[in-house]
Amino acid sequence: MKVLSREEGEGYMELEVESDSDLWHLRHVVDEGDVLRSEDQRTTIEGGEKKYTELELQVEKTSYEGDRLRATGEITEAPEDVEHGYHTFNLEKGITFEIWKRDWKDYQLDRIEKASETDDYEVMVCMIDSEGANFAIITETGIRELSDVESGISGKMYQDDSESEEEFYRQVISVLETYTDVDRIIVSGPGFEKENLVERIEDERLEEQVVLEDASTTGKAGVQEVIKRGAVKRVLEESRISEESEAVESFLDEVNSGGDVTYGKDEVSEAVEMGAVEKLLITEPLVPENENLMEEVEQKNGKVQIVHEDHDAGKKLSSLGSIAAELRYSIE
Repeated sequence: MKVLSREEGEGYMELEVESDSDLWHLRHVVDEGDVLRSEDQRTTIEGGEKKYTELELQVEKTSYEGDRLRATGEITEAPEDVEHGYHTFNLEKGITFEIWKRDWKDYQLDRIEKASETDDYEVMVCMIDSEGANFAIITETGIRELSDVESGISGKMYQDDSESEEEFYRQVISVLETYTDVDRIIVSGPGFEKENLVERIEDERLEEQVVLEDASTTGKAGVQEVIKRGAVKRVLEESRISEESEAVESFLDEVNSGGDVTYGKDEVSEAVEMGAVEKLLITEPLVPENENLMEEVEQKNGKVQIVHEDHDAGKKLSSLGSIAAELRYSIE
């Protein structure tokens, strides 16, 4: 979740929903009586056509559906040419909205903080060709350019100066090794230098971070091209899948080794009631009907991992009843 602006003295925040997990947090933030403002479709008085416009409503009820949070209430502010009355905002991924609350509770501010930290990201881009390599760090707030590395090789690359070639790659890898704490590293460029670079990487951690992408040029234009092609969004989505898969595989390893785990709705509910759950795994479709269970896990200092079913690990969890838990101790 991105906090675009805030005035806590006025009880105001402007928020952008960036993932389904954000909606789980917002379910515990948006209350009856809050005022929300966002752009949405509304029917015009004359002509009865739908038009996008800015609306403001006071929340009377909410409904959490996993991939959206529905907030319904009476419109308090809208253009004169559209119908007033009641309206429902569907808060979902990609939506920006403003919220005013009479009183922000500490746990609600904590949830906003937690969600905003979770969705922060840093992706390094290395644009490489026969002339050299350019580096940039891409974050939610913009692009930060780093120092370049020149190849120092005259004429056609890799034909007459193998020593300079290897030194060039060593320098580039050295730069990459100082940024292994970023979410992912995209290596891109117009030729085969990117593949040659990756072949020379020996550090396993760095190798796991690197993703190859094609581009027609390097430098600033190349970075922009990588972004426009959706590479950053794609690797972050892969990172989300990787995190969920790691959680499921960890659980399955515990199952296979006879560790302290349980799965199935009744079994997990019993473990939660006992305060034995260290980590709850639940597939996204089951989230709406298990809000209280998830809340109880967090209240007892456990963690909740929402797992989507768009990858193999999610399907594995689904085959086990869609809900499972790693335990602090055996409950048998």
